[in-house]
Amino acid sequence: MVTNVAIKEVDYYHPKNIITNDFFINHFEKQGKDIRPLLEFTGRSKRYISNNKKENMLTMGIEAAKKALKKANLTAKDMDLIVFSSGTPEFVQPTNALKLHHALDGKEKTIVYDMNSNCVGMVVALEQISQYMKNNPKIKYGMIVGAEQMNRYARYSEEIPYANFGDSGCAIILENTENSDRGFIDSDWYTDSSMHEFITLPAKGFSNIYNDHLPVEDKLVQWVPFNTDNAFISAKNSIEKLLVQNNLTKKDVKKYFLSQFAKKNIDFIKDELKEEVHKFPFIGDDFGYTGTTSPFIALAKTLDNGELKRGDVIIFWSVGSGITASCVLYRY
Repeated sequence: MVTNVAIKEVDYYHPKNIITNDFFINHFEKQGKDIRPLLEFTGRSKRYISNNKKENMLTMGIEAAKKALKKANLTAKDMDLIVFSSGTPEFVQPTNALKLHHALDGKEKTIVYDMNSNCVGMVVALEQISQYMKNNPKIKYGMIVGAEQMNRYARYSEEIPYANFGDSGCAIILENTENSDRGFIDSDWYTDSSMHEFITLPAKGFSNIYNDHLPVEDKLVQWVPFNTDNAFISAKNSIEKLLVQNNLTKKDVKKYFLSQFAKKNIDFIKDELKEEVHKFPFIGDDFGYTGTTSPFIALAKTLDNGELKRGDVIIFWSVGSGITASCVLYRY
């Protein structure tokens, strides 16, 4: 029996509170900084940022999961596996996946764990879990939930984490299918750990988080600007490699769901591939940069717009701090 793992449903959640560019432009002008060029580079217009202190990445993930389950006409008791991806987890112990399992009333026979690969996390989870489920037909349904709330941990003096990020939760439901070519095809990776010190949260590590003499800003995220050109060149290289290895061409690819960190980066990859702009959905103008969830919110919006059908070849790519990148070739 030939099995493969396909995306059954995807849905997302975001807070209601909208913050436009004007707020951040005014905020940084008071510090003598003009962030308009940054906002143009990233393609930002607005972002959803919660103004409810009781709302966090876990609650947003729960809401996204509920929506995805309802859309799939399933319940948490149908899920054999639940994985939570975040670079800004609400809890280290217990896992956020366990909290999610409880909130959804999952069954006892469920695999639950967290995965933290920062912004590339949901792409990594899709690759890892698809491979695992494909080789374990006892798992019929799996759920990957991602959520991010970087703005809450940003220093008010650092433009990228404070002005660039938006809050969101996203959930995808995977289904083990029989005798179908839909689903996971192949993957590729790129890692350059020489930049491991440029983005750190907490800035001085968890071992110092309760040091009363440590300034608050050193308990938040530290984001030192650095050159990411090689990471985005790696996207082009990974995509071309995967297509060749699987006897496909760029004409076969319907959509590319890439990191929504910056519109200019997506345009760079598009130009390097010599591809058409309509193949690269961009939702970062409405949502801000939502980290781990960003390629999959782009997928959800594309489906909402009726721009994708079952059997279409798609590509996911994203990059996490440090840096590490993952590329997944998939047949929707």
